[in-house]
Amino acid sequence: MAISAFAVKVPAAEHLVADLRHRYDATAVQGVPAHITVLVPFMDPALIGAEVLQRAQQALSRTPAFDFTLREVGRFPETAYLAPEPAAPFIEMTLALAEAFPEFPPYGGEHDSVVPHLSVAHGSAADADAAAIELQSRLIASGAVRAACTEVTLMENSSSNWRDMHVFQLTQAPERPMRNVLFICSRNQWRSPTAEQLWRRHPLVSARSAGTSPNARHRVSIDDIEWADVILVMEEKHKSRLMAEFSRMLAHKPVHVLDIPDEYKYMDPELIEELQRSVGSILEID
Repeated sequence: MAISAFAVKVPAAEHLVADLRHRYDATAVQGVPAHITVLVPFMDPALIGAEVLQRAQQALSRTPAFDFTLREVGRFPETAYLAPEPAAPFIEMTLALAEAFPEFPPYGGEHDSVVPHLSVAHGSAADADAAAIELQSRLIASGAVRAACTEVTLMENSSSNWRDMHVFQLTQAPERPMRNVLFICSRNQWRSPTAEQLWRRHPLVSARSAGTSPNARHRVSIDDIEWADVILVMEEKHKSRLMAEFSRMLAHKPVHVLDIPDEYKYMDPELIEELQRSVGSILEID
């Protein structure tokens, strides 16, 4: 039976999942790229005309374009997937389409809740187990996938392969300004350089690192403090040292304590995971 579906394509994830999807997900060989489903199944493609497309555009226009991250592996009984963060905008688009087209509930009404996911393996618990293990290993090695959702694609399958029917552009969210973020540890040897290296690649962050010790690789300076919009220190003692030396300059500058002890080497996977979680939460970015 001919069907259609709304999906967000995620080309930024292809390097991580393409070979696994071709091995474990039948839709990959049917022309479906790495994606996060928004609504499936949808109506027979032959019934989709201008009025349907306009109604869908109105529903999707409620959600502005947004950035998201894929850093966690999730499981259903026979599926391994990457979970997008934040999930809320995907759920919002799904519910908006379901409201606009109540005869097409998500997944045919089979599930009580909507769980956005990028499927990597589907159909076999054993395959899902194997894919999940490999995915976790790859994420540790390469880090989280950062992507942007700027459009939703309506795809159709009238034969044995999927093809694009229409692309809906999302409205652009107001641009957020880049912030200068200064990371501080003691000797600027392991923790703060890791944070700088990790976050300097983010489009909304300009990163520097420094240390409070006189023996630091780069000791924090007046120039660093003046440059920073936000200061993130690893331990409470680092904040105390900054306040003692730069108290007047820090009067109206946010200083956050990450509570990350001196237990990690440079680019330690556990340190990277902790920095992704804590820094992203403080800066309210992914």
